Amino acid sequence: MNIQKIALMTFALSILVGMAAVLSYGQELTGIEVMQRVDNRDDGDDLTQKIYQKLIDRRGGERERFIIAFRKDEGRDSKSISYFLEPANIRDTALLTWDYDGTARDDDQWLYLPALKKVRRISAADRGDYFMGTDFTFEDIKQTPELEDYNWTWLGTQHVDNVDCWVIQGEPKTEALKKDLGYSKTVNYVRKDIDMAIRIDYWDRKGQELKHFRVLEVNQIQGIWTALKMEMRNVQTGHRTEMEFSEHQYNTGLSDNSFSERMLKRGYRGS
Repeated sequence: MNIQKIALMTFALSILVGMAAVLSYGQELTGIEVMQRVDNRDDGDDLTQKIYQKLIDRRGGERERFIIAFRKDEGRDSKSISYFLEPANIRDTALLTWDYDGTARDDDQWLYLPALKKVRRISAADRGDYFMGTDFTFEDIKQTPELEDYNWTWLGTQHVDNVDCWVIQGEPKTEALKKDLGYSKTVNYVRKDIDMAIRIDYWDRKGQELKHFRVLEVNQIQGIWTALKMEMRNVQTGHRTEMEFSEHQYNTGLSDNSFSERMLKRGYRGS
């Protein structure tokens, strides 16, 4: 083989290596393709976990809550239910969510308020309301946003907490959605290695910076990458919500009966 052929082969190989590097970093992916990776990442067929929640106001005042939460996937759909265990004044308050894939059918959410012995149905127009005094809205506490509600734009890549992330902007497709969701746009920082959004910045309906979501600690539990600590900080009010997750149990075969209005009213009675 002559030197010219060797040079040509070397050049071709360098081009292929360069293309592979681009593919490995996912820079050719569109915004929606990255968010689909987030939506499709392995999070188990079902999950049980404890949640410690702390609400901190701008003066440093704190309120603590303890929650137990359950989630079960049904194909592309999922159901979840969360019960407040402490403090006593909100014990047995519970939220049930049926999260349907796609926009053909609105998600269903119900909030049970034991003091009133009343179930409040959360409508699509209410999903931008804040949940139980936290900095998370009813929409935020779902696993991932409804992808079809947004136009997704790939903004580039950035290192966050020393890991490489895709940066994806989401803008609600209509003014009505912007009003319902409470946001004019979000910017999502998605870890390339595990397809998890570890930072999300939000802007309010008027286009003003509103709040920042951060995943502060992740680890593998039963082989599944899992958020262990997170916070949502509202830059307009100075209020923030911190959450720590523990006692994770994946794939235990939770019953469909656990995710019903009857169980919502019954409250958590232990295993």
